[in-house]
Amino acid sequence: MTDKVLKTISEHHMIPIGSILGIGLSGGADSVCLAHILLNNKEKLGISKLKAIHIHHGIRGEEADRDLEFCRKFCEKNGMDFVFYKADIPAEAQKTGESIEECARRIRYSFFEDSGCDVIATAHNLNDNIETFIFNLSRGSSLSGLCGIPFVREIYIRPLLDCSRTEIEEYIKENELNYITDSTNLCDDYTRNKIRHNIVPLLFDLNPSFEKAFAKCNESLNDSKDYIYSRAVDLLEKSRNDGYYDCSVFLDEHKALKSQVISLILKENNAKNISREHINSVSNLLEKGGSIDICGNVTVNIERKKMFFGKLTKTEDFDFAFDLNSRNIVTPYGEYDIKLYSKKDLQIINKQDIDNFIDCDKISTNAVLRNRRDGDSYQLPKRPNKTLKKLFNEKKIENRSRGEMLILSDDNGIVWTEFFGVSSRCKSNKDTKKYIKISKVGKNNV
Repeated sequence: MTDKVLKTISEHHMIPIGSILGIGLSGGADSVCLAHILLNNKEKLGISKLKAIHIHHGIRGEEADRDLEFCRKFCEKNGMDFVFYKADIPAEAQKTGESIEECARRIRYSFFEDSGCDVIATAHNLNDNIETFIFNLSRGSSLSGLCGIPFVREIYIRPLLDCSRTEIEEYIKENELNYITDSTNLCDDYTRNKIRHNIVPLLFDLNPSFEKAFAKCNESLNDSKDYIYSRAVDLLEKSRNDGYYDCSVFLDEHKALKSQVISLILKENNAKNISREHINSVSNLLEKGGSIDICGNVTVNIERKKMFFGKLTKTEDFDFAFDLNSRNIVTPYGEYDIKLYSKKDLQIINKQDIDNFIDCDKISTNAVLRNRRDGDSYQLPKRPNKTLKKLFNEKKIENRSRGEMLILSDDNGIVWTEFFGVSSRCKSNKDTKKYIKISKVGKNNV
């Protein structure tokens, strides 16, 4: 069995040389077996220090105190550092609304991460993986869930994941190791125990070699998952853009691959507890566009096959008096340059730029630089008068940009807009004497 564990560690690159390795030590057969194997192979694996970590969950009274004392003595006997943490899981679960299992897991992993270890080894084995598969299957899990417990996840490693419970029991017997039994593992009060005591034995009745059959199935599932994941990561990188994701990159891919890309994007934007329903909701939105709130904390917006995140906010109305003597103005949308030209400057200016210049003498009184207002409309050169909404749609300008368009207007209406340029009324011509150009600092615009 030791050779199998060492092979697993090597194949999955679990322990970097010189690591401080923490072992989740409950005192049960699995964790005692793991600790014993790692102790005996500490130098071979290049481990600088072994540290046993025990969690007292405050659930089983004197029995939990017994477990703590057993682990302490085990470490003293074997020269291992020992740290422990006491928690009142029932009280904490009642306060947070979590189940006992969920709360215990959260507290346990939180303490692991604060233990000062580079890597944490847990004693999950092949039978644990079978139980996890069945549990996830009962909840309608995706491929990722059916793949069960990963060999490596962040700082956590599972060196026993290829080993069956039978192999672990044989190792314990051959090496004359003592261990303790958690009485809660013997009752059916917890979901995992129901699976272990009632469902798994039936599977072994159907196939006495079910462990080997499951291992083959699990390997196949993980191969498929790894392929889809690697393709999805590649598509995610190709879709990434300045402030948004270009969904056209993956829109026509197979549903399984598209769903994985969406899941990665959601995780990248801090979505929690992502479900199949969340992914399907975003996938449906890709076709029609719009906005949706999911996972309790994330707003997804899709426009013209572009995905971006966050609430669309409207800037409060503002007006800045427009003065021809001004050369620079700062607005909620950024900083803008205002440049004044005379006829003698035109010979050094591009003809296309001149077409977008404003004729100073055509600006009426009370000129202001402002943001967009409901019902705004104006007439562009050689075109009929149109609302800004229609112009936005024609030019395919996204909703998130529509609220951030600077406008120059006077008593007679709009003179110029940042996205569409100068109005027909104020366009320069051969008789113009003074010209104005408004430009956003660091950004090209009309």
